[in-house]
Amino acid sequence: MPNRILDLRLFQYALASAENGSFRRAAAALNVQQSTVSRGVRSLEHRLGAELFERGHAGIRPTSAGDRFLQEATQGIEHLERAMQRAGAMQRGEHGELTVGVSLPFILLADLFERFRKEFGGVSVEIVESTTSGSWTLVQQRKVDVAFVAKTRGHGAPRSLHLRDERMIAVLPKSHPSAGARMLDLEELRLERFILSTGGLGPDIDDHLVRQMAKWGAEPNIQLQRVGQCNLINMVAKGFGATIVVGPLPRAAPDIVLVPLTDRNSVSLYAVWMESNPNPALKGLLDIVRGSGPLGGVP
Repeated sequence: MPNRILDLRLFQYALASAENGSFRRAAAALNVQQSTVSRGVRSLEHRLGAELFERGHAGIRPTSAGDRFLQEATQGIEHLERAMQRAGAMQRGEHGELTVGVSLPFILLADLFERFRKEFGGVSVEIVESTTSGSWTLVQQRKVDVAFVAKTRGHGAPRSLHLRDERMIAVLPKSHPSAGARMLDLEELRLERFILSTGGLGPDIDDHLVRQMAKWGAEPNIQLQRVGQCNLINMVAKGFGATIVVGPLPRAAPDIVLVPLTDRNSVSLYAVWMESNPNPALKGLLDIVRGSGPLGGVP
């Protein structure tokens, strides 16, 4: 049985010979010896068990079998070249997939991912929303490549990078007595009923309210809701209570007001990932994160 493991150079010799009509001109085009081309074509014919060229004083021309073989070989080599290019692009992070965990509102990361998509437009990005604790777990389990969360931990395998601090904002009904304030201290809201989400930053804000109000001997009145930020805002407008958000709102409801809290009421934002993660797209994103500056935040 003929040996089917072929040197790709043999295909190159045969294709160049067909294009140039002679082994001599093919050798000149490839910058090799004519004997190298002619021996290579003979070797290819022997391994295939078929004559690829008719040879004569006027030159060479493909046989019927050779013509069909060269057409299909050309397609195969084009597929191989595309596969090699794609593999190289994936290694450079230009193509591939990136799975991102977030406990933050995505609007806080919009500029970062706009830059990433401009530079790595061939990378497919999947966003997985969770709490900060849940996002940490997803990173450790390698179910996401990187997570953007509201706090870091003092120990554990994931690496972390501080992005910036973002001020908390109270969302109040327009009828609220403090609706006209330019800024509020959390102590001024210690008697308020808060509605928070069970997902996203809800647990982080819950912890913050409990810690801060314990300083004044108060316990916050918190009702947890299994809804996202948009529905929380609408619930505030309908009198369910107040809530606290981080970052700008894409579109505020008409019956609410946004009042920033004082500086000490802020959230530290981090990127966390596993150092052992080999995904080249992750490296590309982290390079942008490290070079992008604070991207706004608490002044």
